[in-house]
Amino acid sequence: MAHPGIPNDLKISKVAYRDRQFSIVHRRWSASDALAIKQCFEQLQYDMPTGVHGKLIERIYRDILDAGQKPLIIDCGANIGASVTWFASRYPAAHIVAIEPAPDNFALLDKNCAGLDVDLRKAGIGPQDGVAYLQTTGGEMGYRTNTDQNGIQIDMVSLDTLLASKPQSQYVPFLLKIDIEGAEKTLFCGDTSIFNQFPLIIFEPHDWMLPGQLTSQEFFRFHVAAGREFCMNHENIASITRHSSLLGMTQDLKN
Repeated sequence: MAHPGIPNDLKISKVAYRDRQFSIVHRRWSASDALAIKQCFEQLQYDMPTGVHGKLIERIYRDILDAGQKPLIIDCGANIGASVTWFASRYPAAHIVAIEPAPDNFALLDKNCAGLDVDLRKAGIGPQDGVAYLQTTGGEMGYRTNTDQNGIQIDMVSLDTLLASKPQSQYVPFLLKIDIEGAEKTLFCGDTSIFNQFPLIIFEPHDWMLPGQLTSQEFFRFHVAAGREFCMNHENIASITRHSSLLGMTQDLKN
């Protein structure tokens, strides 16, 4: 009765972070949707890194704005948009690209991103453009892309294509979030230099879900080869760029 335009199988949850408030539309009986909202706005799982590393990331964010450009956030596996709205709260001046391949999730993502500076892409993220197939490992948070023609056919877009669509004169890569249910195994194969353009990568590994498949191995190879720093919060990893003399900046960042 309070929301006559919302079907009975949906509900609205009001959330807030810092000075921003959102009304997130989600499935009434979906434990996955409720968990996604809880992880973002109660557990603050993406509020990372903290301490000296957090101050470094905040400085990079401010430096991009001071240069008259927009920090670019790419959210791979945006689900229904809880993470997108949280990022919009934490980094209100950023431009966000939200990638979600599942049609049911994307429909809610579209609703929840209305009015935000967000570019929505109904696709999966992969090492190159093309097509793949979508299957679920359980629940609305469990969609994963594959190439063995198991599931519905979807479009795939590469990080190269996404960055090419954002003029360097206007946008600067800032944060890359990757939560793609094990498909990271192929995402980080081949040339990974483009990932290093992002000062902060927030990555959820899925070895626990797919034992024996080494799904996160290629990500860690990239992380180590690039000489990036490592922090954790809940189930997420923060891969942080090697910034100019981070060790030498430590005392300055504490002040």
